[in-house]
Amino acid sequence: MKKIQLVIADDHGLIRDGIHAMLRYEDNINIVAEAVNGLEAIIRVEHHLPDVVLMDIMMPEMTGIEALKKIKETAPETKIILMSMEISEEFISEALEYGVSGYLPKDVRKDVLIKAINRVYEGEEYFDSKVSEAIFKNYYKKKTNNSSVVAGSGKLGKREEEVLTLVCQGMGNIEISEKLFISPRTVDSHKSHIMEKLGLKNTVELIKFAIKNGFTEL
Repeated sequence: MKKIQLVIADDHGLIRDGIHAMLRYEDNINIVAEAVNGLEAIIRVEHHLPDVVLMDIMMPEMTGIEALKKIKETAPETKIILMSMEISEEFISEALEYGVSGYLPKDVRKDVLIKAINRVYEGEEYFDSKVSEAIFKNYYKKKTNNSSVVAGSGKLGKREEEVLTLVCQGMGNIEISEKLFISPRTVDSHKSHIMEKLGLKNTVELIKFAIKNGFTEL
């Protein structure tokens, strides 16, 4: 079984040690390096080319947001999960613009952290419920200011509507497949078709569309 190659970037040794303790016995996760600031995180990524980077936002030398931008330019296949004590709409918006795959509060539970790492490694996105709420608030603020939603047109089938509703409940491909009795590959295919029909780019835009059109509520 291929292990997920993980880099941890945080300027607090206590936090790094805590993450190590939580992930120590996970058979499919291998922590290959640590970094104490954003600049060092970039160097570690260039050297190890990890699958996932778990990175604090507020660090000296270079912030996690700045490091995210640089890493996505030099190692676009590496997935980034940002962690922060503060759920800031500004930080989230900027992180989404630069291609973040996940965003978690630092008080996240072990099972949620492991789920997030596995989810982004599989090519999905993972945002904690507090983060999702901030995304939605930011979306509605823009909507009130007459900003437009990136969406095309296209009629969704019944199964596509079911998949969209479950995506908005925070379910991943495997959870949706078990709920609807279809394969994870079929779920992924439905999601791709939905985004293609609606002219959307990612799961965040998908959820925004779902809120606007009544598939889910804030």
